[in-house]
Amino acid sequence: MKFDEASRTFEVSVRELAEEDGFRRVGFDRGDGWRRLGLGTQMHTRVLAARCDAHASYRAEVHLQARISIDDWTAILTGRLDGCPFPHSAPRAVQRPLMDAVTTAIAQGETLLAEAPTGSGKTAAALHPAMVAGLKSGRQVVFLTSKGLQQKMAVQSLIGMNERVFHTVQVRAKEKMCANDRVLCHEEFCRFARNYPEKMERSNILGRLQDGYSHHDPATVFEEARREEVCPFEVQLELAARADAIVADYNYVFEPGVALRHLTGDGLPNAILLVDEAHNLPDRARQIFSPELLEEELRALRNRLSLQPGEIFADLLLSLDDLLALLENAADELPEGEAIAETEPPADAIRALRADWEPKLLRYLAWKRESKLALVDDPVLDVHFALQRFAAVLNLYGQEFTSVVERRSGGIRLALICLDPAKVLGPVFSAASSTIFLSATLSPPEAFQRVLGLESGRTSSLSLPPPFPRENRKLMILPNVRTTYSAREKNYGRIAKLIAEMSDAHTGNDLVLFPSYRFLTEVAALMPKTRAHLLVQRPNLTDFEKQNILGSLAAPPPQGILLLAVSGGMYAEGVDYPGELISGVFVVSPALPQVSFERELLRRYFDDREDAGFDYAYLQPGMTRVVQAAGRLIRSETDRGVIALICRRFLEEPYVSRLPRDWYDESPEELITQRPAQEIREFFEGYGAGKADGA
Repeated sequence: MKFDEASRTFEVSVRELAEEDGFRRVGFDRGDGWRRLGLGTQMHTRVLAARCDAHASYRAEVHLQARISIDDWTAILTGRLDGCPFPHSAPRAVQRPLMDAVTTAIAQGETLLAEAPTGSGKTAAALHPAMVAGLKSGRQVVFLTSKGLQQKMAVQSLIGMNERVFHTVQVRAKEKMCANDRVLCHEEFCRFARNYPEKMERSNILGRLQDGYSHHDPATVFEEARREEVCPFEVQLELAARADAIVADYNYVFEPGVALRHLTGDGLPNAILLVDEAHNLPDRARQIFSPELLEEELRALRNRLSLQPGEIFADLLLSLDDLLALLENAADELPEGEAIAETEPPADAIRALRADWEPKLLRYLAWKRESKLALVDDPVLDVHFALQRFAAVLNLYGQEFTSVVERRSGGIRLALICLDPAKVLGPVFSAASSTIFLSATLSPPEAFQRVLGLESGRTSSLSLPPPFPRENRKLMILPNVRTTYSAREKNYGRIAKLIAEMSDAHTGNDLVLFPSYRFLTEVAALMPKTRAHLLVQRPNLTDFEKQNILGSLAAPPPQGILLLAVSGGMYAEGVDYPGELISGVFVVSPALPQVSFERELLRRYFDDREDAGFDYAYLQPGMTRVVQAAGRLIRSETDRGVIALICRRFLEEPYVSRLPRDWYDESPEELITQRPAQEIREFFEGYGAGKADGA
C-alpha cells in the first residue's frame, strides 16, 4: 500500500484487499506451493491464448483503477481484468473506425457525434470501448434510448461482452416493476414498501443478486424482489447505482424528478453517456420541458372535491378556484371559439399559488393516511405534480422558452414551450465525463451540436458509410408527383395507382409511409386492388393490434402485405425488419411536421437568431424521418430491397442536400425514374437470376 501525504492519496491493489488475514498456509513458501503457483500461471496463459484465438478482439490484462473518497483522502484501487470479448467473432471493417473514435473521445473527455447507417453494428462498436474505459477508471457506462428494441440490442451486446466480470442493469419503468396490485408507493398501502430497509438488510437481496447474476434483467429482479416482499423498482434502482453499466430510457438522465440520483449533479462526472437514436433527443427534451395546465382537468377535480365535506376539501377547492381564475385571466384577450396566442407567463401568481397549495396538500395526505384511503390514480396528486412541473420550468424560463394560452373546445390550456433544448441539455453533457451520440441521421452535425448545447471545443463528429453492397438496394426518386399541401388533393389518386403498380411488380411485403394520418387515409381510400393484402395504420391502434401487424409481416399470406403507415411512427423508426420481412420502402413526401402555431413559434425563434427557422422547425425533423425510414430496409449483407421517394421536392433544395451522400455517385438526379414498376421488376428478377446462378 502506497501513501502520498502531499496529494492525500493512497493506492491499494485488489490482491492486497483480497489477501486473507492471519498466518500463511504451511508450506506455501516451500516446494509444493511454488509448483502450484507455476501451474496456475501456465493455466492462465493457456486460457488467455484460447480466448484470444476464439475472439480476435479479446482484451486481456486490462489495467483498472477506481478512485474512492474517504474523508479528506482518496483511495486508488488498482487491479487487472481479463474478459471484455467483443460480442462478435471480430469487429466489421465499418465498426473499427467507430470503436477508435469512441476510445479517443472517452480518453480525452470529449463528446462525439457518431453517424453510422442502420444495421452497421454501432451499438456494439460503441459499447465495447466504452466498457473498457469505464472498467479501467471506475466510471459507469449509461446507455440511453427511447425505444425498447434498442434497449434489447444494447443488453444483448453487454451480455455478449461479459464473462461474469462486471455487472449490468436494464432499468424498467416503475409501472412495469410494481408488484403491488396498484401503483401506490406508500408503506401503509403497499406491503412491498412496508419495512423496506429492514427487509433489505435481513434478506441480503442485493448481495445475492450481485453474486448470482452479472446482468440484472428486470424480470429476474422483479421475481427475486417479490419473493422477499421488497419493492422491485427500488431494488432495481439500488442495483443501477452499483452497476458498471446500465441501459435505460432518456428520462432517467434528462427529466427532473425522474432522473436517477447518482446521475445528477456531482454524479455525472463519473458517467460515460451513450445516447442512442440521438436524433430523437431534441424533440424529447422539448416535450419534457414544455409543461401545461388544463382547465378540463382542474374542473374535473373541482367537481369531485365539491362532493366531499370538510375543511380540507374546502381549502383545496379555494386553490383550484384561484388556479381556474388564473387561466381565465390569461385567456381574457382571446376571441370566443378556438384560438391560441403567446402570452406572458404568470410567474408570480403561479409561485404564490404553489406556496398556498403545498400545506393544503400535506393536510390532504395526512387525512388519506388516517383514513387508510388508497387511490391508484389520485387527481389531487396529478394536479399537484402538474403545478410543480410548471413552477420548476418557470425557474428556467428565459429567451429559450415562450408561453402560450389556448382556448379549446375542452377548455383553456396554459403552456410553457421549450423552443431551444440546448439550455437544459447542455449542462448535462458539460458535466458528464464523456458523451457519445449514436444515430443513422446526425447530419449536418453542426445543427445537432447547436440544439443539443454541445461545447464546440469539446465536440467531434464521425460519419460512416453503409457496410453493405450498394447493389443490394435499388434507390429511386419519382419526380412526376408533387405532395405539397396545396397539390396533394389532385395527386391522391395518382399516388395510390403508383403504389399499387410498384407493389404488384414484385413479391414480398412493402412499407409505404405518409407524412400524416390524413394523407394516408385519403390515399388508402383510393387504392386499387393489388396482389398484396392491404393493412393500414390507424392513430388509435391497441398494443395487441400493433403487434398483430408486425406478426403479419413476419408470417404474411402468400400474396404478401402492403402496409400503409406514417413517417416517424412505430413502423418507420426503431423497429427491425430483418431478412425478407419487407422488400420495399416507399416514402411519400418529405415528412415535414405539420404546420401549427407552436411549430411556427419554433421557426420564428431560429429565424431571429440564425436565419434558419425552416431548417430547424421543419426540414431537419422531416428529412431525418425519411432517412430513418429508408434505413429499415437493409440490415445485413444478405438483405435486398427497393427504396422509392415519391415527390418532386426530393430533387429540389433544400431537401436534396439532406439526402445521404452514399445514395448516389455524382448527383441525386441519377435516382430519377419514369418507369418505377418496370425497374422494380427488373431489380428483383436480376436478384432471382443471381440466386439461381449461386450468387
